Amino acid sequence: MIIGLDLDNTIICYDAAIERLATNMASLPPEIPKTKLGVRDYLRAQNRESEWTEFQGKLYGPGMAHAEPFPDALDSIAAFQGAGHSTVIISHRTRYPYLGPQYDLHESARAWISNNLLSSGSPLFSPENVHLNETRDEKIALVHSLGCDVFLDDLKEVLTDASFPSATKKFWFSPNSDTGQEDTPDGVTLIKHWTDLTWLNSN
Repeated sequence: MIIGLDLDNTIICYDAAIERLATNMASLPPEIPKTKLGVRDYLRAQNRESEWTEFQGKLYGPGMAHAEPFPDALDSIAAFQGAGHSTVIISHRTRYPYLGPQYDLHESARAWISNNLLSSGSPLFSPENVHLNETRDEKIALVHSLGCDVFLDDLKEVLTDASFPSATKKFWFSPNSDTGQEDTPDGVTLIKHWTDLTWLNSN
């Protein structure tokens, strides 16, 4: 089985990185929650959308040094591989931020993967199994061309896109969602924790 995995907000949890960057923002009032929604909503309410865009560029660039894998992601991926499945990362992110310093966001992602996606000190992914795409369309096309049997993504918009391959089983990763499966799009399975995927190893 070929298991396709999104990277940002699926394998990578940015909570600690967002808190770290937000804490260092001199323009952010102390009472504002140091969370993605807290920072975003405050800046947008202040008509400071450009600052939010720059914040994201820093988050997905040097801020990645403070990001962590989601709980049990590493053990789950290692278990997939141990069961004989192939795992590939298929992500989409621009190469450079839209605003602010022009960090190489692809290089930041590859460095994070090399430093964090390890099992017993060995890399879980070889470079040829890490695919960073500039656009969502390119990402979906790769899910199809690589023949992924399943795909895990935090964005429902990817899984429900008209061009997403119908033969690929769709899993929506939403760890903080109060949504029940009945509110999940048809043909999509809600996953709230990486351990919810362990049944794949019996297939």
